[in-house]
Amino acid sequence: MSKDEDFRENEPAAVTEEEQLAEVHGDRDFQENEPGSCEFEEETGVLQEKELLTEAVESFDEEKDEDDDAPAGRPLWLRLVALVAILGFLGLVIVTSWPSLRWPQQMAGLVLESLRLKKEIDPAWLEAVVQLDVVYREGAAFAVAQKSGTGFNIDQGGQIITNHHVVEGALNISVTFPDGKKFKGEYWSGVPEFDLAVINLQADGLPVVPLNMSQAPLPGDPVRVVGNPLGLNNIVVEGKVMQYLRIGNMPGKIFSIDAPIFPGNSGSPVFDRSGEVVGVVFGRLTGTASGDSGPPGLAAPIAEVAGLCAGNRTW
Repeated sequence: MSKDEDFRENEPAAVTEEEQLAEVHGDRDFQENEPGSCEFEEETGVLQEKELLTEAVESFDEEKDEDDDAPAGRPLWLRLVALVAILGFLGLVIVTSWPSLRWPQQMAGLVLESLRLKKEIDPAWLEAVVQLDVVYREGAAFAVAQKSGTGFNIDQGGQIITNHHVVEGALNISVTFPDGKKFKGEYWSGVPEFDLAVINLQADGLPVVPLNMSQAPLPGDPVRVVGNPLGLNNIVVEGKVMQYLRIGNMPGKIFSIDAPIFPGNSGSPVFDRSGEVVGVVFGRLTGTASGDSGPPGLAAPIAEVAGLCAGNRTW
């Protein structure tokens, strides 16, 4: 055998067209099967997710069943006791705050009635009635607090009549007139037996109210009161003198009036029909009522002020 023949024998065998086509078809079949394989994997993942979701739902249902089987947290009788305690507390709050709940309605009525009465009186009555703001020492401690009340001026240089309990323990007294002018109380003196006091200012040309020192009002006489009740300013109310009486340790008689009196009225002047001051409001007679106006107001006769201002003013 020649070398050429040997070489030919070592060459790869010839491939027929049928074999080539078969190989091509085989490749194509493999390539077409690849997407199928991927779809199977995706479907397998979805099935696994569904199985996990089903297991989670079943687990949740089991936990819910366990919760339903658990006993209640609090016995019924304990809940009823708690409810009764809450209702009792709310009732106590309502009872103790009832006066303050009524005050907004009373304030509206006071303002409307005051506007009507102001048309019938001399505006000079109002100019000398002042607002008092007092900073005072509370008890024996070092704590301080604030209180307010009413007063009225009887001297152009500044002498303010008010109640002893309004200025008692005062560290600082601020006096505000209706026109907005403010003064500091320089010093004060009082008669605690009649709950009266006088505050001295340093001023000039202040408005004043006239005093009726000669004749006390009689039961049945109409009176009007100007003051600062419930945080309001220059409120006018009217009523009548009811009776003279003695209360507590007061050495003399005081008189009651059926005009509506509220916190903040302490120190308010009581005017007679002539526009002169005949008394000073200092409180209310609790435990009694006088029609729609509430408990009667109490006033000290203006004549008791004379001792406070002795040597400073003559009438």
